[in-house]
Amino acid sequence: MMSPWHGLMHCSDCNGLHREAICPVCGHAFDNQPQIIVVDGVEHLVPQATHGAIPWSTFLILERIKIEGERSRIAPSDRPERFSHRFTVVLLFWTLFEVLIDGFYRAALADLPGQLDDELLERFSGIGGRLDRLYRRIWQTNFWADLEAEGFSGEATLLRRIQKARNAFVHGDPEAIGDDLVDATLAHLENVQKAWIILFNKRCTGRRQRVPIWQSAQERASLRSAS
Repeated sequence: MMSPWHGLMHCSDCNGLHREAICPVCGHAFDNQPQIIVVDGVEHLVPQATHGAIPWSTFLILERIKIEGERSRIAPSDRPERFSHRFTVVLLFWTLFEVLIDGFYRAALADLPGQLDDELLERFSGIGGRLDRLYRRIWQTNFWADLEAEGFSGEATLLRRIQKARNAFVHGDPEAIGDDLVDATLAHLENVQKAWIILFNKRCTGRRQRVPIWQSAQERASLRSAS
């Protein structure tokens, strides 16, 4: 199955994510004509290349989710355990989701002056506040309602369930993550990524400053200090 990120690139004009010759968000035409370079007097035709949408670290998380999801279930014993031995799927998924939401806000708040974006995200450092209170202050709705408005009500429900189970797990309740939740996470993994891309194009494009989601914190800091 093709990854939702396959072939995606950022529009150089509006920062939208797409894989077409013309950006569906702003209509900007991507110049995909090959370039001619001369090496030792010989002309070479070089295809246009663009930076992929996600950083390598995000790709690694996705690969690890796939590997962990393919692990065999532990066979029942005389004392069956009520938690999933594949619980890392859910924990890795939530890590992926938090990384994506951070990139979401970095792009959405790119035009704020100075370090106001950092200060705002420090004030709303928890994922819960970013999905509800901060989201509502900026767009007069919350993340869950936005998902549902785009036709992803099942994913919105699952994300709330995963958030609750993950919090219970890290606070000492291993049974909060069962095989049913692991299976549901894997089943909705692709759609959650697709939904995030749709909301990114809806909420995080058209800024004067363009922050691609592959850009690291170190790169952002370096660019900010140089400006």
